[in-house]
Amino acid sequence: MLRTNDYSSKATNRMKKNVAILSAGLGNVSRGFETSASLWYQALAREKELAVELFAGGPQPQATRIWNLPRNGKVARLLRSLRLIQDGCRLEQLSFGLGLLPYLFRGKLDVVWLQEATLASLMLRFKKMFHFRYRIMFCDGAPVGHAFAQQFDYLIFLHAYALQAALADGIAARRCAVIPHVADVTVYPTSKADARAHFGLASDRFVIICVAAWNKHHKRIDYLLQEVAQLQRPEITLLLCGQPEQETQELQAMAQDLGLDVQWHTLTRQDLSLAYSAADVFVLPSLHEGLAAVLLEAAAHQLPVLSHMHEGGKYVFGEAYEGLADFSQRGVLADRLKAWQAAADLSPIGAYTYRCVSERFNATTLTHTLVNFINRATL
Repeated sequence: MLRTNDYSSKATNRMKKNVAILSAGLGNVSRGFETSASLWYQALAREKELAVELFAGGPQPQATRIWNLPRNGKVARLLRSLRLIQDGCRLEQLSFGLGLLPYLFRGKLDVVWLQEATLASLMLRFKKMFHFRYRIMFCDGAPVGHAFAQQFDYLIFLHAYALQAALADGIAARRCAVIPHVADVTVYPTSKADARAHFGLASDRFVIICVAAWNKHHKRIDYLLQEVAQLQRPEITLLLCGQPEQETQELQAMAQDLGLDVQWHTLTRQDLSLAYSAADVFVLPSLHEGLAAVLLEAAAHQLPVLSHMHEGGKYVFGEAYEGLADFSQRGVLADRLKAWQAAADLSPIGAYTYRCVSERFNATTLTHTLVNFINRATL
């Protein structure tokens, strides 16, 4: 696997397109942003026409680690306690960008791929200030929207709806592409009984899994807890797989006050696959997503998926899919869960979600599409 810090050091590399994948959060936290950056590196590093390097904010195999002030580190916690910052994400990205600057001076970069908005803005300022010639390929994974993203050289959208909106506002088609993330859809073979035994779950439990950061402002775990509590079904267990954030303690107290049976887990990829296999239904309560990789992961495990009717959900499963609903309304998720729990057999729904992923989100095809886009950007 080819890696180099000095892009001009080897003549062979001059024949290749030099691509940097940047992720300030990678190694500091584990969310969709960080997972997608790592997976794209693994996919692109196998392409002979590219010389790819992954730059991460924390320890990460095969990555060049860049100094930064992590969002959950001591400095960030101090600044939050002094109310000088609201969260540490901008601090992490700005400091990462400063730490990256020496690498930018060391050699020629053709393309910089990234999806963290503050870091992307800093890379644009560096490009103008120091006359760097790299092209910024901004992947709008949050999404932040094309009104912000259009300042960068090239835009990657995760679904066709976002592209249509950008084109309607006059952004040139040659600068845009729809390239969903390569998702880790590895399924570790195991029986449902064994998977449940791993988490201490009895066979008669109705298990709802949600894979998301434990927060209220984006992933809306509070909404999920309240909707499940409405059901008043003691046989329900919630598997919440993610990472703690500032609002997590409040959410855990809420779950306890509501009398819910909740397991909170931060898992390895293999154990996360076991968690999917142990569940009956997957729920993602957030109202806004670019294209949540966890939707693809759950579908790869043949789970029925309940999601808000945002554009990412529509793009993955189709607008007519029965698992899409308006989660901005109270009681809607509870009603869907009640109906699915009462259903005699949910396997046809799981089979449908699996077909959606296996037929449309092929890793080889997606990688080929991104390589072509990189080649087009560097003509």
